[in-house]
Amino acid sequence: MMIRKTKIWAVVGLLLTYTWSFGQSIDQVVKDLDAERFTAALDGANKLVVSAPSVDTYFLKGYTILSSPDYAKAENLKAAQEAFEAGNALSKKGDPLNQVGLGMVKLASKDLAGAKAIFEAVKKETKSKNPDVLYRIAEAYTMFSEANDPAEAVLTIDQAIDKHKTKDNPEYYLVKAQAYLMKGDGGSAMNALANAERVGGKLGKTYALMSKIWLQSRNYQGAQEAIEKGIAADPSHAPIYKYQSSYHQIFHKYPESAAAAAQYLKNSDGDVKAKLRYAKLAFISKDYTSLKRVLGEIKGSTNDPYIHRMEGIVNYEEGQYTQAIEDFKKFIAANPKDENFGLDYGYIGKSFLKMTGDEAQTAINDSLGILNIDKAVSLNDTTMEVDYYGEAAAILSEKGNFDKAALLTEKGVLAKKDPTAQDFASLGTIFFRGRNWVKANDYLEKALVEYKDAWPAGYALAGLAKTYRDAGDSTKNHLYLGAADFEKYLSVLGEEGIKQPANQNYVVIALKTLAGRDFSAQKIEDAKAKIEKLLQIKPDDSDAQAMFHRFSKLLDPSYVIPETRKDSTGNGR
Repeated sequence: MMIRKTKIWAVVGLLLTYTWSFGQSIDQVVKDLDAERFTAALDGANKLVVSAPSVDTYFLKGYTILSSPDYAKAENLKAAQEAFEAGNALSKKGDPLNQVGLGMVKLASKDLAGAKAIFEAVKKETKSKNPDVLYRIAEAYTMFSEANDPAEAVLTIDQAIDKHKTKDNPEYYLVKAQAYLMKGDGGSAMNALANAERVGGKLGKTYALMSKIWLQSRNYQGAQEAIEKGIAADPSHAPIYKYQSSYHQIFHKYPESAAAAAQYLKNSDGDVKAKLRYAKLAFISKDYTSLKRVLGEIKGSTNDPYIHRMEGIVNYEEGQYTQAIEDFKKFIAANPKDENFGLDYGYIGKSFLKMTGDEAQTAINDSLGILNIDKAVSLNDTTMEVDYYGEAAAILSEKGNFDKAALLTEKGVLAKKDPTAQDFASLGTIFFRGRNWVKANDYLEKALVEYKDAWPAGYALAGLAKTYRDAGDSTKNHLYLGAADFEKYLSVLGEEGIKQPANQNYVVIALKTLAGRDFSAQKIEDAKAKIEKLLQIKPDDSDAQAMFHRFSKLLDPSYVIPETRKDSTGNGR
């Protein structure tokens, strides 16, 4: 009798061990799937259907396949279909969850009507009383971007929550949040996530989705808090590091962004597909050294067209502009679905502008560069806040081509809904450097109206622009139309500012111009007073010395102009 009892308890122990191990294996697959360790998740699911074939393990396998980024490939759709069919066949009456899985395949194949027919049949068969079945139907309606029904998902998940006795499954609320997010209702999505947080159990996934919503709504404080909570709750949950990387990018903290991207790779599969996802993060983080290394590791192992874009970035950063252009052209030719090519045309344009050559070739490259920059702007890529005209203008300015740089800067400023004083100031300054005195003056005056005396040097530039503008016009050059700007410049500076060495160049020009105006108006004493002030600031200014002597002689004919001292060669000094 004792032997019989011992055998019974041994069998029970084995069953308990098997059940615990089986449950742990399923949990690990789900954990890997949530953490975007897709290769590990599928490997675990495949092992489960071999070691413990059941309706649950076959559903898990099909679901894992459809949750991966490559779900839409024909071979993956077929594998998911076969898994769900195998799971459904294990039950004499058919298994509701695997039937829902077959509906998921329909959705993944963009057959929304076919999926709905399956889901309605399952709901009818189960009398809409099985909360887990309802939950999976609701989830299915949110899984695929090209075939979904978030409104139906909300209705169905509410039914599931109502039927669930303990209401302690965070996944229900996560699905509800995803449905609301697809509807564009971030507030309701956050309410659902608050319930998921309250229930617990999926905190890494919960905080990751919170982070995503906060970032999209530009609530950066909320995003930071959610990211910190997510990492504390589950440091191995890879997606949270994607959002941490994005968070740092917003504040231009690229080293921190790159470090977060590295954490994503560390906590993901580490295979080719994971490295590709990491490479995309490294690209956005401007971690080009790591990007180049990873691209070298995965090149030849994937046909993802984004490889071309990222190689283009690396080649551009390394000064390989011809190759960069070819890389971006390959990416554009691959035409990834729903992609905006503004970034690519922008880099093509900048590559042409960066190229060197003789004068004729440079002119051609500049024209091609500007043509592609215009194309980049026209595509209105709102996902990457890039000032294409500003970047192109900076390249042209470095080459000394200020006239073209000014025209591009003007395009960028005029395209803005509300240009700022800084925009007008930059535009006026670059037109000044390009010797377009009319436009320089126009934009400088606009900036000065906005700045309200907060930019004294702007008055000096405006005065110079008017002076140069009128220099060749005999009807205006004697009017000294820039004098009022120079007077304003000196007034805003004040006596202390006038004495500052940093302001000396403009102060000298201002005083000489004002002295010239006074002399032209026969106000010799006023002209002399300004030159005397100038000589206090710059005693060795030979032009000012000559003007001083001339004015002194005019005021007092007996004034003796000192002889110019000669150096050893007989020249004046």
